[in-house]
Amino acid sequence: MAEGVWMRSTDTSRPPAPGLRPPPRRGVAGPAGLLLLATALLAATCLVGACSGGRTSPARPAAAAAPTRATHPPAGAGPAGPAGPAKGRHLVAQAVVPEITWFATPDTGAPQGRLANPNREGVPLVFTVEERRAHWLRVQLPVRPNGSRGWLRAEDTQVTETPYDLRVDRSAHRLTVLRDGAVLARLPVGIGTGGTPTPSGEFYLTELLRPADPNGPWGPYAFGLSGFSDVITQFNGANGIIGLHGTNRPDLVGTDASHGCIRLRNEDIERLAGILPIGTPVSIER
Repeated sequence: MAEGVWMRSTDTSRPPAPGLRPPPRRGVAGPAGLLLLATALLAATCLVGACSGGRTSPARPAAAAAPTRATHPPAGAGPAGPAGPAKGRHLVAQAVVPEITWFATPDTGAPQGRLANPNREGVPLVFTVEERRAHWLRVQLPVRPNGSRGWLRAEDTQVTETPYDLRVDRSAHRLTVLRDGAVLARLPVGIGTGGTPTPSGEFYLTELLRPADPNGPWGPYAFGLSGFSDVITQFNGANGIIGLHGTNRPDLVGTDASHGCIRLRNEDIERLAGILPIGTPVSIER
């Protein structure tokens, strides 16, 4: 088990970095200020190590981001009224209590499960919000099986917005980055092999690692996703979480080469780490 530093942010107040242009430009924007830190043990919760066959190494801290911008419910709607996000944007809930409890339906008596906040790596919990009612939020859950949903008490969270959206086309080996519904860039990616495929479905970014060696097998940054491998259920004692990371084998980007993670060129993951807040939705097509 190696020590690491995880980073999280729900900051969406940053504008697109200078130089961002629509396709066919291959890059996104240069780094625009890094993300807020939460020190933790890596414990190989992401499949980053499995993708490369290596082990994790000590991570380095990064600079803090600008303060988070919260979204506020309409007057009289309570702590989490029914108002939805602006067009092209997505709601993100960050836990503000020591333990999050989720339910099958609002106002149900029996909890369906609980998650500690921060998690066992010391990372604060975030959730992508799919539905917002007075006092309740329906969210995607970072638990097995993939596609799990549940209802949280709105008072247990702080709600923000992200304007970003990621879409992975496995057959085309392409990641499309959108902001407010407009395409910012289309980037080549490597995905899982036939024996260890990248799972399809709706996920979101849960955390971010900055490895000590930016030229190592995971590149300068590695996001954790809310999704899990359908094949690998244990890796270094953890649960086979899928990652979105750089690589020291750029020649394999655009191919089926990983154990389920999504690989990008190092310059691309570095630029994404500078603009994407945690909680950003990730859609992986079948």
